[in-house]
Amino acid sequence: MTESELSIIDTPVFQRLRRIGQLAFTKYVYPTAEHSRFVHSLGVLQAATNIFEEVLRFNPELQEGNEKDVLKNLQTLRFAALLHDTGHMPLSHAAEKFFLGEGVSHEKVSRYIIRKFSTVAEEIQKNDISPDTVANLLNGKQTRSIAILKKFISDEFDADRADFLLRDSYFCGVKYGEYDYIRYAGSFRLIENENGERAFAIEKGNLHAVESFLLARYHYYLQVPFHRTRRGYDLVFERYLQDLKERDCLPESGIKIEGSRLEIDFDKFQLFDDYTVFEQIKKDMSKGNPWAKILMRQDHVHPVFDVEKESEGNENDFLDLQEELDHVGLKKNQDYFVLDKKVEVHKILEKSDEKGESVYPVVDKARDHKVMGSILDHSSILEATRKKPAHLRRIYVTTSSMPKAQKALDSLKQTVLAREKRKKGGA
Repeated sequence: MTESELSIIDTPVFQRLRRIGQLAFTKYVYPTAEHSRFVHSLGVLQAATNIFEEVLRFNPELQEGNEKDVLKNLQTLRFAALLHDTGHMPLSHAAEKFFLGEGVSHEKVSRYIIRKFSTVAEEIQKNDISPDTVANLLNGKQTRSIAILKKFISDEFDADRADFLLRDSYFCGVKYGEYDYIRYAGSFRLIENENGERAFAIEKGNLHAVESFLLARYHYYLQVPFHRTRRGYDLVFERYLQDLKERDCLPESGIKIEGSRLEIDFDKFQLFDDYTVFEQIKKDMSKGNPWAKILMRQDHVHPVFDVEKESEGNENDFLDLQEELDHVGLKKNQDYFVLDKKVEVHKILEKSDEKGESVYPVVDKARDHKVMGSILDHSSILEATRKKPAHLRRIYVTTSSMPKAQKALDSLKQTVLAREKRKKGGA
């Protein structure tokens, strides 16, 4: 750690991340998932540094006569990696639309902190780096000279994912997100494409490490953040926040948004964390709020429909059951909750971009790092899973609504049997 990085870490806005859980309600499923966004942010700094240094090791020409610029780029990257989550809301991504509004993300809050929190901006400037440059690596506007740095922070193969897959898997006690980190970090090269721009490329000999990373991420998403029980709590939390908003009881965040204009009262924001929200939850549970009771694990929602595959049959059942629940007098987002979500193996959907350049090109060191096409041309696994997400369809019912829900389920069984009978009759 540099002196500037240590000074930033000691600021109250960064220390706040100690009190923002990395996995929110996942700890209700995996009891040891108690780690914070503080440790994750330190891990992303390390992962970004490792990947950057490995790229330099395999592209030594980048340092020839440019040592000062290379070190400056590395420090810019390290600042962005360290600060990327400082604007995160408490407990869940679902909280963003309630505390920030539609279309405003925690990355925008992080960019504001980088530019406006005095200690953070001053420490960045001490290194002859503009806070705007660092902020723009977090989904902001990149100049051509720093656009490649964004690949290390926010991309299909970024340092953020590289850290949280291993860290979250470790603290959850599961194997789903594990991959060969050392081999993965050394998989990338910088090349010059036909437009004379720097581009990320993948060394052909390391394709299996990259495939393993993407498959680990896919299995991790299904078994950790999209775990059936965890998602039930997320849906209830979102309903609880809606209830708070309707009662004008959302906890004070220190964030003020008017149109596209963002302002933060840092004295209030640095105290806005998971504990702030849980204090409100505890107060509401004592007053009999049903959502607060569930979030304190004194009640539950019950999954009555849960499928992970795409088929005409399960879509019909999914829609029919909602109709049956409505028919027996249950209300959506009150008595029952619905999750309809697609989870992709990866987001590499095309082999080339609009300019005709290979998307995630593969290079072969045996052929002087000649581009051999897109990763999709060389990976049968990634090509086979392209545009074929797992489709999660789930319905959860509150405890008090279970008797009526059972009637709806019995009626659905009769509907399914009748449908199957018609199919056989038409065969």
